[in-house]
Amino acid sequence: SVSAFLLNRSSDLDLVFFGIKKIDEYVGGVEGGDVVVLAARPAVGKSAMALQIIEYNALNGKKVCYINLEMQEKQIYERMLAKASQIDMLRIRNAVAFLNDEEEKFKSGNEKLKAFENIHVRNGSARVSDVRSCVKNGNYDLVVIDYLQLVKPDKVRGSIRYAEVGDISRGIKAIAMDYNVPIIALSQLNRASEGKEDKEPTMSELRESGDIEQDASVIIMLWNGNNDDKSQKRIKVDKARQGRLGSEDLVFNGSSMSFVGLDDFTEVEENPFE
Repeated sequence: SVSAFLLNRSSDLDLVFFGIKKIDEYVGGVEGGDVVVLAARPAVGKSAMALQIIEYNALNGKKVCYINLEMQEKQIYERMLAKASQIDMLRIRNAVAFLNDEEEKFKSGNEKLKAFENIHVRNGSARVSDVRSCVKNGNYDLVVIDYLQLVKPDKVRGSIRYAEVGDISRGIKAIAMDYNVPIIALSQLNRASEGKEDKEPTMSELRESGDIEQDASVIIMLWNGNNDDKSQKRIKVDKARQGRLGSEDLVFNGSSMSFVGLDDFTEVEENPFE
């Protein structure tokens, strides 16, 4: 009916987008209960991509829970400050004195970070039950876990690692469903794609468990698009239950920890980085 159609259209306000124009066109947004897997090999940039998605949603008024099991809070701050200030990441980490206009950029960057007060960061190790506890009373619009294989199962299965990862994957899916929140879970890929000339990964390379592939509503792959130039990235939607598949070229700026490209990122209404 027309009224049912209009009701469904109004629910678009509750959808969460990635801020990557082509990917948002393919997926059409995610909603409560969806699990999105963002997968890549180590050092390709999945954590930087996750932070960019988090910042995009925070700037659009979404309340985000960032469960980071890999980096210290200081490292997260340094990455966010590099992007907000446009000061080289290595300068932020290692410099002992400001050069040129760095002091002004530093102060301005810290002011801009105040726009991210609706990002709640949780560091340290976590079991599935800890993730559930963190999400339970948060009333979050989005939860991001970096990364899935570092979450500990509530039930130890000895040396049967694939079974443990399956338990973790199902546990995260249950949390997304029970609290009606979309969860983006970063995931490692195995080495299989490294033997390919184009390095393009597939879902079968999700590390340690096929359950991840089954439980996810959306699977997004990120990889190096050029073996000689690590700033050139490729990203693709490899699974989308409510959308369609497709890929896109991105350029990664390692000094500011940001992805840019031709019409890659959609605009926000009020962007403090401008």
